[in-house]
Amino acid sequence: MKNVLKKMFVAVLLCLVQTTVCTADTFKGKIVNAETGEILIGATVRSEINPEPGWSMQNSTETDSTGCFTLDSEWEGRIMITFSMIGYKNSRKVDYAYGSEVKDTTDLGTIRLQPTALMLREVEVKAKVPRITMRGDTIVFNPEAFQLKEGARLDELIKKLPGVQRRDGKLYWNDKPIRLMMNGKDMFGGDQILEQLPADVADKLKVYDRKSELARHTGNDDGDEDHVLDIQVKPGFLDKWYGDIEAQYQTKKRYSAAITASRLSDQDPHMIYAQANNANRYVDKTIGSSMNRNIDGDGKSQYGSYNYQHNWQTKGTQQYTSNRFNISTNMGHSDGWNSGKASTETFFPNQEHTFGVKDAYRYKHNLKPQLEAKLFAYTDSANTIDVKVKASYEKARKSYEEKSASYGYQPDQFAYHSLKEALDAKPGDALYDRLITRNRNYESTDLQQRGLNISYAWKHFIGKKGSFTLQGFTNLSGTNEDTHNNRNVEYLREQRNETLWQFYDRSAHELETQLGASFDYWLGKKVYFNIFDNVRLNRSRIARNFFNDTDEQNVVGGTPTTADPTNSMRNLTHKWTNELTVKSTITPVKALMIMPKFSWNYCREKTDYHYGPLDTTAVRTSNTYEPSIFLKWKMSRVRNMDIAFAYNTTVPDLVSTLGYRNTIDPLHIYMGNPLLRNSHSHTTTYNYHRMWLRKQIVLGLTASYNKDINPQATLYSYNSATGVYTSKPMNVKGGDMWQFGLNYDQGIGFYFRLMNKFALETAKSYGFLTIVDNNAADAQPELNKQKRLGINNDFEFSYETEKLQLTLFNRLESNRYRYDDASYNTTPLFNSVGISANLHLAPFEVFVQLSDDYCSGYATSAMNGHKLKSMASVSWSFCKNKCMLRLFADDIFNKDIWYESEYSAFQRQEYSTNYIHHYLNLSFRYRLDAKAKKGKSTTISSRR
Repeated sequence: MKNVLKKMFVAVLLCLVQTTVCTADTFKGKIVNAETGEILIGATVRSEINPEPGWSMQNSTETDSTGCFTLDSEWEGRIMITFSMIGYKNSRKVDYAYGSEVKDTTDLGTIRLQPTALMLREVEVKAKVPRITMRGDTIVFNPEAFQLKEGARLDELIKKLPGVQRRDGKLYWNDKPIRLMMNGKDMFGGDQILEQLPADVADKLKVYDRKSELARHTGNDDGDEDHVLDIQVKPGFLDKWYGDIEAQYQTKKRYSAAITASRLSDQDPHMIYAQANNANRYVDKTIGSSMNRNIDGDGKSQYGSYNYQHNWQTKGTQQYTSNRFNISTNMGHSDGWNSGKASTETFFPNQEHTFGVKDAYRYKHNLKPQLEAKLFAYTDSANTIDVKVKASYEKARKSYEEKSASYGYQPDQFAYHSLKEALDAKPGDALYDRLITRNRNYESTDLQQRGLNISYAWKHFIGKKGSFTLQGFTNLSGTNEDTHNNRNVEYLREQRNETLWQFYDRSAHELETQLGASFDYWLGKKVYFNIFDNVRLNRSRIARNFFNDTDEQNVVGGTPTTADPTNSMRNLTHKWTNELTVKSTITPVKALMIMPKFSWNYCREKTDYHYGPLDTTAVRTSNTYEPSIFLKWKMSRVRNMDIAFAYNTTVPDLVSTLGYRNTIDPLHIYMGNPLLRNSHSHTTTYNYHRMWLRKQIVLGLTASYNKDINPQATLYSYNSATGVYTSKPMNVKGGDMWQFGLNYDQGIGFYFRLMNKFALETAKSYGFLTIVDNNAADAQPELNKQKRLGINNDFEFSYETEKLQLTLFNRLESNRYRYDDASYNTTPLFNSVGISANLHLAPFEVFVQLSDDYCSGYATSAMNGHKLKSMASVSWSFCKNKCMLRLFADDIFNKDIWYESEYSAFQRQEYSTNYIHHYLNLSFRYRLDAKAKKGKSTTISSRR
C-alpha cells in the first residue's frame, strides 16, 4: 500500500512540475552545381515565415565546406526557403515549420542550382577567404569575407550574418533574442552601441549557445540558454571613443539634435548621450535599455545620461559569467501638450438619451533625474550575488482645461450638435431648450514623487543537481500633490449657475518588500522540477485635505479656505500576500507535449479608512487558485494541433468595496460598493494547421471560447433635473465570446505572395441601464444585453525582388452591435486599402505609401467618410557612408485624424486627439570613428 501511495505521489508531482526545454525545428540539405555536381561552399539559404500579413520572420545561413547546411526555425507556419549563390539561378522550396516547441529535423535532400552565363570574378576572390568556419559548437564569421560599403557600421555587418536579424529595435538569432558580448564579456550599452562602431573593429564574430549558470554548474541542459553574439575586437581598437551626431529640421520650425559617444573597453567602458528637440520626442538611453516615444500630441524635451561599467573575474570562475559593477545617471526634462475632442452617448431605459460633447486641453512640465547601480558577482565558484539599486525623483506641473455640454433627445430624433453650438445657444433657440448642463473647468497640479528600489538575490548551486535561490526586493515611494480646481457649471433645467473653487493637498507613502525562494532540481535526465514561493508585505498611507468654496470672498490667492470634510480622506492599509507556483512539462511520446501549471495566492488585507462621514476598519482574506494546461500534438509533418485551458480569478480593490462617496466633481459622483465580489473567467483555445507543400499553401484554423463569471461593470444613476451622474462598481451577469479564425498563405511563383487573415467574433455581454431619478438604495437596474458580431480581414498581395518591393493591402474592421432596445443599435466600420513601394538604388533608397481609409457608423460626423493618407521618403548615403541625408514627408494630403471608440451595454464613447502630422523632415547624420592604434598589441580572450 505504501508503494502504491508513493507512486501516486510521484505521478501527481510530475504533473505539477515544469521543465523548460528550448528546442527548434531544423531543416537540412546539401547544395550542388546542377551541371557538374560540384558542392557549392558559401551558398546562401534564406527562410521566411509570415505569422500574419505585414509581419515577416526571416532567417538565413550558408553552406559549409561540404556544401551542407542546417537552418533552425523558432516560429510556426508555412516556411519558404530560398537557395542562392552569385553566378547561379535561385531555387525555392516550401515546407512547414513547427516552431520552438517541437524539435525535429527535415531533410530537404540535394538542392541543384543551375549556373548562369555570367560568373563574377569577385566570387573567385572572396571564395579564398571563408565566410564561416566551425570550432566545435561555435560558428565563427570572418568579417573580411563580407562585402561592405566603406565606412559601414558594425550593425550593417551583423545584419549580413546568416541567422541574425534585427526586429523591433533588437537583435535576434534564429528568432531568439541575442545576448551581445565583446571578447567574452557582456557588451556595455547593448545593441544600441552597434550603430556607432565601425565594422572595422571586428576581427571575428562568434555565435554560440551560452548555457545558463545552472546548466554550466550541473552539466544538465535546463533549456535556459542565451544565444550569444561574441564580437572579437581587433588589437588597437579598444580603449577609444566612437559616436555619431544627428540633426533634423522639420516644417513649422521644429528641430532635433543628438550626440552619442561610447568608449569601447574590455574592463572600463563608458557611454554618454545627450539630445534636445521640439518635435515631440522623448529619448531615454542608459546602460542596457533605450526608449524613444511621443511626449504627447506635441512637445519638447532635453535629456542627458552618463554610464560606466567595471568588469573583473573571481578566481576559479573563468568558465562562468564575469563579475560587473555599473552605474548610470541621467536627467530628462520635457514639456508636453495636447488637445482633443470626445462625445459620449448614454442610454436610458424607455426614455430620452443624453449626448455629451467635450473639448479638452492638457499640459505637463516634467523634470526627472535618476541614479542606478547594479552589481553581479561570484563570491566563490558555487555562490553568486545580484544587487540592483535605483533612486528616482520627479517634479511635475500639470494643467487641464475642459469645456463640455450635454443635451437630451428622443431615441428616434437624434441630431449631432458641436460643442460650439451648445455653448453659443441662447434662450429661445431650439437647442437651448434641450440642453442639460454646460461646464467649464480649469485644473492645475504641482506634483513631487520620490522612489528608492532595491532588489537582491543570492544563488547557491547544489553540485550537479540544481540550485537554490533566495531573492527579494524593497521599494520605498512618496508622493506630494497640490491641486487647484476652478469650475463653472450651468444647470440649465434648474436655471441656476454654480462656481466652485477647490483645493486639496494629497500625500502618499508606501513601503513594499518581498522575499522569495526558488528551488530547481533535476529528477533524472528528462524531468526538471521547479517550484517557487514569494511572500510580500505592503504598507501604504494616503491622506488628502480638501477645501471647497462657492463664495469668492473666502478665496485667497485662488485658494479656497473653507474645509470640506466630506471629501477629506485618510487611508492606512497593510497587505500580506503569499504566492506559490508549481509547473511542469511532460512528454509521454515525442509527438505529444503536456504542460500543466498551478498557482495559489493567499492575501490578507487590513485598512483603516476615513472618507467624509465614513470611518471604518476593514479586514479581508482571499484565496485564489489559477490552474492551466496546454497540450500540443504533432500528427504529421504537415499537420499539427494544440489545445489550451486556463482559469483566472480577479479580486476587486479593497477600497472599491467600501461605502465611500466622492463628490469632488459635481457632475460625476463616485461611490464604493460593499457588495462587490470576485470575478472569474475561463478560456479554452484550439489551433489546427495544415499544409500542401506542392501548392505552397498553408491553412490555419483557430477557435476559442471565453466565459466571464460575475464580471465587474459600472452602474450609473442619473438626475434628469441636474444632469448629475452617480456611478459605482457592481457585478453583472456574465457573458461569453466565441472566436474563429482562418489564415490562408500561398506562394505564387518565385516573386509573388498572397496572404489573408480572417477573424470572426461573436460575443454576448451585459450591462446595467442607467437608473433615472431614483435615489433609493434598493433601486433595481435593468439589464441591457449587448450582442456583437465582429469581422476583421487582413489581405496582402506582394511582389518582392532584391531592389523593389511592392505590396497591395486591405484592412477591414467591422462591428455590428445589437441591444434589447433597437434604438441603441450601431454598426461602425473601418476599411483601409492601399499600396506601398520600396526601391533600393544605391546610394539612394525611396519609399512611398498611399491608402484610402474609409469610416462609417460613427456619431461624430468628422470621423466618417474617405481620407486619403500618404507618406514618402528618399535617403542618400555619401562620404564613404559616414554621412546620410534623408527627406521624409508625412501625411502629404493632411487627412490623418486619430480616433478611438468604445461601446458598452449602456454607453457609447468616441474620441479624437491632435498630434504632429502633415510635415516635411530633413535629417542629417554624421558618424565619428576612431582609428586603430599602431604598434600596440592587445591581448584578447574569450570565455564561454
